[in-house]
Amino acid sequence: MTTLTAPSIVTKLPGPKAKALIEKDERYVSQHFKKDYPLVVEEASGMVVTDPDGNRFLDFAAGIAVCSTGHCHPRVVAAIREQAGKLLHMCPTDFYTRPVAELAERLV
Repeated sequence: MTTLTAPSIVTKLPGPKAKALIEKDERYVSQHFKKDYPLVVEEASGMVVTDPDGNRFLDFAAGIAVCSTGHCHPRVVAAIREQAGKLLHMCPTDFYTRPVAELAERLV
């Protein structure tokens, strides 16, 4: 995992690349889910997110998939890659799968 220094602001916010993407989003994507602020995330590592203009921010609003490990934790990425080679998604209300049964066993 790369260690990045943040915050690091190198453009006026939002930067030109981020602003262009925001404008495209507002034109073509349903605005049902309004954003609280104009942050475009291009990459993330640990708790640092980087926008397309190279500005870096500390992510204090980590989403449901990264709360305990940070963005792109190497072990999480490896597990996703391994599982993606076998089965990407199967709703456990439709069929039985080994990962669901084994996870439930571990949790109990």
